[in-house]
Amino acid sequence: MKYNTNQTLKRIERLFAEQDKKLQDIKTEVLSQIRYIEKLNFAQNESFYWLAKRLKLENALPHTRGWPMSPDILLKLHEYIMSAKPKKIVEFGSGVSTVIICDALCQNGEGLLYSIDHLEEFGAQTLQNIKKESLEKFIDLRIAPLEPWGDEHIYKSEKPAFWYQKKCIEDIQDVDLLIVDGPPGNTCPFARYPALPAFYDRLDSNAQVWIDDTNRDEEKEICKVWTNKYNMSIKYFPLEKGLSILIKR
Repeated sequence: MKYNTNQTLKRIERLFAEQDKKLQDIKTEVLSQIRYIEKLNFAQNESFYWLAKRLKLENALPHTRGWPMSPDILLKLHEYIMSAKPKKIVEFGSGVSTVIICDALCQNGEGLLYSIDHLEEFGAQTLQNIKKESLEKFIDLRIAPLEPWGDEHIYKSEKPAFWYQKKCIEDIQDVDLLIVDGPPGNTCPFARYPALPAFYDRLDSNAQVWIDDTNRDEEKEICKVWTNKYNMSIKYFPLEKGLSILIKR
């Protein structure tokens, strides 16, 4: 059998060229991702800087990375509360956002936050952070364990959907701002959907509904159903985790 050396060398050269192109493409993608992460980090650092300048706190904030609201949303939230001056606020999921909200209410000199958490441990830690800043008069923190949600839901399954214990929140009325950042997404599919069915009739006529994590598909679908079912307008903000704000038409 005869071998054509030139053709073999050319095939080898083509293979090396193809591998080199693949490596270059990978390098380009990695560099693009690095630049994107650097841009995100800069945006969050910038937001945290301006947020810190607004706060009147004596102690360090809890962590703002991972599960908590990101600094860009916290900054927007603090700005909104100090500008719109809502009297009654409800948030699902306590944490760093709780401290931020109470600080804004304190600077306004009025208002009350109903902070709802399903875990005693997290609620106790949040309340400890609030007490360090002497902000207790601006908060009613409630532990509402998760229980089966028996009302209308977009999650269709034989297994029940879960949400906060209803009896813990049934006395809350005339809400100016509803903040949906819980329960955790791993509770059940579309875990945050019940928030608006539970509170729509208790919202003030000028109320806003803020839902965090709307970069995620489930939260996007929740917003879509809410806007159609309750005839609400919606605005999306492309922040780090995504924020959507709904308003009664």
